[in-house]
Amino acid sequence: MSEGVRYGLLVRTCLEVLRDAGERMHGRKVLDEVANRIDLTEAEQKLHKSGVPAWNVAARFHTGDATTAGWMVKRDGLWWITNAGRAALDTYQDPAALYAEIGRRYREVFRHRKQARKKYESRLHTIAAALALVPEGSWTAYDDLADLVDGSPDEIAHLLAETFVENSHRVLRVDGEVPPAMHQHAKHRGADVRGQLVGEGVEFEGRHANPEQRITADFLRERLVEAESVPPESVARRAWLVRGSNVDGVDLVPEWLADGWVSLAASQLPQLDDDVDPQRLQQVVEEEYRHKSYSVREKLLSYFNAFLRKMRPGDYLMTMHRGEMYLGQIDGDAYFVESPDRRSNLRRPARWLNTGSPRDLTDLTGPLLALTQSQDDLIDLTDALDALDRLHADLVPEQPAVELAPEARLADVTTEMANELLTDVEWLTELRDLLAERRQVILYGPPGTGKTYLAQQLASRVTEPHAVKLIQFHPSYTYEDFFEGFRPESGDDGTLRFKLTSGPLRQLADDAREHPSTAYVLIIDEINRGNLAKIFGELYFLLEYREQRIRLQYSPEDFTLPTNLYLIGTMNTADRSIALVDAAMRRRFAFVELHPSKMPVSGLLQRWLDREGLTSDAPALLDALNARLVDSDYAIGPSYFMRESVHVKPDGLDRVWRHDILPMLVEHHYADDLDVAQLYGLDVLRQSLPQQP
Repeated sequence: MSEGVRYGLLVRTCLEVLRDAGERMHGRKVLDEVANRIDLTEAEQKLHKSGVPAWNVAARFHTGDATTAGWMVKRDGLWWITNAGRAALDTYQDPAALYAEIGRRYREVFRHRKQARKKYESRLHTIAAALALVPEGSWTAYDDLADLVDGSPDEIAHLLAETFVENSHRVLRVDGEVPPAMHQHAKHRGADVRGQLVGEGVEFEGRHANPEQRITADFLRERLVEAESVPPESVARRAWLVRGSNVDGVDLVPEWLADGWVSLAASQLPQLDDDVDPQRLQQVVEEEYRHKSYSVREKLLSYFNAFLRKMRPGDYLMTMHRGEMYLGQIDGDAYFVESPDRRSNLRRPARWLNTGSPRDLTDLTGPLLALTQSQDDLIDLTDALDALDRLHADLVPEQPAVELAPEARLADVTTEMANELLTDVEWLTELRDLLAERRQVILYGPPGTGKTYLAQQLASRVTEPHAVKLIQFHPSYTYEDFFEGFRPESGDDGTLRFKLTSGPLRQLADDAREHPSTAYVLIIDEINRGNLAKIFGELYFLLEYREQRIRLQYSPEDFTLPTNLYLIGTMNTADRSIALVDAAMRRRFAFVELHPSKMPVSGLLQRWLDREGLTSDAPALLDALNARLVDSDYAIGPSYFMRESVHVKPDGLDRVWRHDILPMLVEHHYADDLDVAQLYGLDVLRQSLPQQP
C-alpha cells in the first residue's frame, strides 16, 4: 500500500531548500528542488482536480501556514526562510512534529488575532488616530498603544497584524526592535521595514531604534484629547453594494428583505472564520474555484475578502432590484449555512430600512451613481458615504417587497425607436421578437442596405450598451481568435510560455453567465467572410442546444452558451450567396433580408431626405440603377447617399457615383464585355427617368 501525501516532509524540505540556498528563491524553483530531493509517492504524484500534482498543491498551501507561523516569507513570487524557521529546522527534526507545530502555531496566531479584533474593534479608531500622529523619523511601541486603550502589547501586535492601519510599520517592540513577520500586517510582511524606517529618518544602533525618536503614550494621550471625543461609530464606517436579483438565475432580494440578511453564493467555499488570513483565503479560492477562469477567481477573491474581512456591523448596505434601490445596514458577523440550492452559503445579518418603499435608481446622483455603474456583484461604496447619509435620513422601515422573478429579456420596440431608425414599427418588432426567440439572427443583403448600422442600433436599444460587442470575420479568422486559444507570453523569469486566452465570444459568455439578468449581444460583421465551420467548431452544437454542455478543444471543463447571450450576424450577398452558407449554420440562424426593393430599405433614402429637409433625385436614380441589374444580389443600397454633403455640394452625387457606385459595378461585370459607364452612368440614368411636367 502506497503512502499518502506527506505534508510535514514537503514543508520541511521547502524550508531546507531555502536554508541551504541562503537567499531568496522563486517559489517555482523551490518546488523544483523539492521534487529532486524526495521520492514522491503515488498519491503525491496523482493529479489534483486543478490538473496540478497533489504534492505541488499541498506544498504551496501548507508553506502558507509556515508563513503565518513566522518561519518563512512569501512575497511577489519569492520565498525565503526566517531565523525562526532555521531554528525550527534544528528543533523539530521529525517532519511530522514540525508539521504539527506549524498547525499549533497557526491556530494560536489566529485565535489571538480574532480575540484582539473583537476586543479592540470599538477602539480601533483611537489607535488609528494615534498612529496618524507618529510622523516620519519617529516610532512608537506596542506598549504605548496598549497604554492608550488599556490593553496588552501582545494583543495590539496581533490586532495590527490583522487590521491594516496607516503608519503601522512605525510600531516596534518596546526596545526598538522590528517585530517578527508574524506580527506584521500582510502589506508589510516580507518588506524591508527597517530600511523603510531608515529612509524616513529613524536611526538604528544595531538592531534597536533610537529611543529618543520614540513617541510615547503620554505624548499621544495629550494630543488625542480632541480626537477621543469623536464617537467610535462615526470612524472607519464603510458602505457596500451587493447584487442579488440574479444569483445563477434566482432572485434572492425578496428573501433578503423579508428575513433580514444578505449573502454571497460561495458554493465552493469551505467554512472560514471572518478573521481568515488573506493568503489563506487566496489559497482556498485558487484551489476550490480552479474550474473558473482566472478573471472570475480574482473577482471571487475580492468579493469574499470584502464580505468576510472588511464588512463591519453598522456599515451601509445597498442592493438593487428591478430599477429600484434598497438601503440597509450590516447587523452582525459573517456566518456560513448549507443553503439548499448553494446560492446563499455565506451570509451576514442585515437591517433593511425601506423594504416596502424602494427608491428609484434615477434618484442616484454624483459619486453614488458612478460607483453603481459597475456590474460587479459586490462594490465598495465608501466614497459615496455622504450621499448615503442623505438617503438614510429620508428612509423609514416598511413591509417586505413582493417577490419578482428575474428575467433577462430584450427591451420592447417603441414607436420612437422605429422613427429614429426610419423603419416600420411592426417590422422592427418582428426582428426583435425573432432575435428573442431564436437568439441567433443574420441580416443579409446587398452592400449599402444598412445591415451593420441596424444591428448596432437595435442591439444598443434592446439591452444595455455596455453589453454589446462587435467583431468582424475575415478569411484568416480562427476558432482561437473567436473563442479561445493559446497565446505566447513572457513569464516572470523571461521564458516564453503559452497561456490559454479568451476570445470575444468566451469573454462575453463569461460576462453573461455572471450577470444573468442582462441580455448580452455579440454582433459578427461580415460573418460569411470567415470559414464558419472552422471558426465555430464544436460551438455549432451549442447554438442549437443552449442548455447542454460540451467539452471544449482546449479547456478541461465543460461549457454552455448562456441563454442571455444573443448573436447578430451581417452578410453581404454581393460577396457570397446565402445558398453557399454552411447548411448547419443556416439551420441555426434565422435569416432576415435587407434589400433595396423591399421594406424597410425600400423608400429609406427618400424618408431620410424628408427628415433632413433635403431634396434630391438620388432615390429615383438609385431605383433606375437597380432596375437595370440582372442579379438582385448586386443591387446597391441607399447608405452611400445618406450623407448631407452628397446633396448640398454641386458635385456631391456625381462624386459618390464615380468613386463608390461605378467601381462596384465594374467589379461585378469584370468578365463581361460591357461599358459600365455607358449603361450605368449618372447622365444616362437621368435621361431614362420620366420627364417632370
